[in-house]
Amino acid sequence: MLLRVIGKKQIGEFAPFDFVLLLIISEAVSNGLISDEYSVTGALILAATLVAVNSFVDYLSYKFKKVEEVVEGEPRVIIQNGQVIEKVRTSEGITQSELEATLREHGLKSFSDVLLGVLETNGKISIVPVSSIPPRPKADESPRPF
Repeated sequence: MLLRVIGKKQIGEFAPFDFVLLLIISEAVSNGLISDEYSVTGALILAATLVAVNSFVDYLSYKFKKVEEVVEGEPRVIIQNGQVIEKVRTSEGITQSELEATLREHGLKSFSDVLLGVLETNGKISIVPVSSIPPRPKADESPRPF
């Protein structure tokens, strides 16, 4: 029920901040349901407060780009013109085999088939294949008039 209130469609859309919030809410509510030391009412008030804080942070992220960058992070280019940017790959903790699996998921055989690979803020890697660029007309081919 709380997931519907928060408005997330699926776990893959959770930002790290949202995921941590979900863990905190589940811990608070479970303590209220199981333990004699905590009340259910107190747990529900805590959960509602956390959801309100999350909604406020989402609103601030929507209004202010800097807040969004801090809370959500920024996409990072990890493959450019067929070359893996090793500094980004290692700093983000992505293995070579994970990158190769991403290529296979997109139906590509090698990194040379990739124009751009971006590690998105949700942890997924977006791929722009070289084949997505239309070919340029040759120098000796001029556009023909109608």
